[in-house]
Amino acid sequence: MRYLCGLAAVAVLASLGCAPLLAQSLCVAPNRAEPPQRCAPGLCGSGELSLKVDNRPVVQWPKKECIEITGLDARKRHKVVIYRAGKAQQSFGFRFSEYKSKKPCLFLNDLYWTAQLWESKGAPWCKCK
Repeated sequence: MRYLCGLAAVAVLASLGCAPLLAQSLCVAPNRAEPPQRCAPGLCGSGELSLKVDNRPVVQWPKKECIEITGLDARKRHKVVIYRAGKAQQSFGFRFSEYKSKKPCLFLNDLYWTAQLWESKGAPWCKCK
């Protein structure tokens, strides 16, 4: 009986210790102030840029500094939606297992202003801490 209680306690502690490893983050780079050379449909219009990850609240796209979206489950597929003036313009899904880094970088590509998610190592403009 003692053995089972001890084993149960170890299992609980182990699961608590592993829980933070299952949460990962997304770094969102600020968009450039100058207008893009070309643009994906809908994103060149007027109005504020914003984004939504899964069922979380919509947040404004950063203008000057990177923001970090934390607490995302590393085991699940996530959906990102990009809005312009409150209307959905682009969306895509991803899994953290597709990336080596624990904090991939979400940004708007300069050429066509399409939302892209890259390894943080390949995106030096993503400066989340």
